Amino acid sequence: MTQSSPVNQEFITRLNIQDPHGLKSVRGGAGSSTYSLYSGHRRYFLKVQPNQSSQYFDHEIASLQALSQHVTVARVAKVGEIQGNAYLLLEWISTGTGDQSSLGQTVAKLHRAKGQAFGFSKNSSYDYFPKDNTWSNSWAEFFVHQRLEPLMAYAQKNTLWLNQRGNHFDNLKQTILNDVHARQVEPTLLHGDLWAGNFMFDDSNQPVLIDPSSFYGDREYDIAVSQVFPGFNEDFYSSYQADYPLEDGYQDRFKWYEFYYVLLHFIRFGDIYAPRLNKLLVSF
Repeated sequence: MTQSSPVNQEFITRLNIQDPHGLKSVRGGAGSSTYSLYSGHRRYFLKVQPNQSSQYFDHEIASLQALSQHVTVARVAKVGEIQGNAYLLLEWISTGTGDQSSLGQTVAKLHRAKGQAFGFSKNSSYDYFPKDNTWSNSWAEFFVHQRLEPLMAYAQKNTLWLNQRGNHFDNLKQTILNDVHARQVEPTLLHGDLWAGNFMFDDSNQPVLIDPSSFYGDREYDIAVSQVFPGFNEDFYSSYQADYPLEDGYQDRFKWYEFYYVLLHFIRFGDIYAPRLNKLLVSF
């Protein structure tokens, strides 16, 4: 424990687990402080978010519960609030090695889980940019009005060149709203943030999906997000396609989702993403 750590001895005591010991900081957690912790011989992964109520982890827990019906995820042990800090205690997953062919099959299996509408049971209220997951009967309407428009409006407040690209953004929205695939696609359970940092292989060499931000949407969204940054290889994509082929025209639709995901990163991390964002935007 460091001086700045939100986790002290009182915190550990109030976790109310048997024989807690071996606390140490580890990497991971999507913005939370993260630790390895033992209770007896059992190891856990502890995520702590300072100055937040236990509701901070509601969407992540709902995501894990939804995904657990179809694929392997970490089991939730406890959740709560101690000393004004939210915490989530997960089972520890020991790391092994695996191949991305099996990962492609795992994501295809997840994507066979369908829903009745687009959205989710919980909003992503505590994300860096909160997301409205209110149910919608139209993916095109959901993605444009509950994802793209709020994000772009936020970005445009202090970014002059984005306002100057307004016609391109309007073109993108109309393309999506008029697209046959976007109007007819089935609601699919998504990981929601499928970049290479959010999968691992356990000690049985089986794929495990971590840090989900789930909702029901177009399955192409997950696959498009996986391509925004390096980390997924051709074994993943060929395995996925063999198991659950994408519809014709997916390469063009991937650009919608790439634009959205890069815009999220532009808002959070700044101008390093501006050239890529501008290149995408002016192509619409």
